[in-house]
Amino acid sequence: MENIIEIISGKLKGIRAEKGYSQEEIAEKLGVHRETFRKYENDPSSLEMEQFLKILDIYEIDTIYFFNLVYGKMPKN
Repeated sequence: MENIIEIISGKLKGIRAEKGYSQEEIAEKLGVHRETFRKYENDPSSLEMEQFLKILDIYEIDTIYFFNLVYGKMPKN
């Protein structure tokens, strides 16, 4: 059974892929190194709220929609 960090990580990676972004592109938009962004994706607990909100903004997804996806309350599409 996945824990919440693994679920959030999977959703962040999946959304990035669906939007067609590479890790490098998102890292550049955030003003961080690719390795830093990779860490954010793999361990979202390391994200500051400001960075998390910036990522969702880049993906054009609001927080309520994101957490509904995480908790399985909305279909992916």
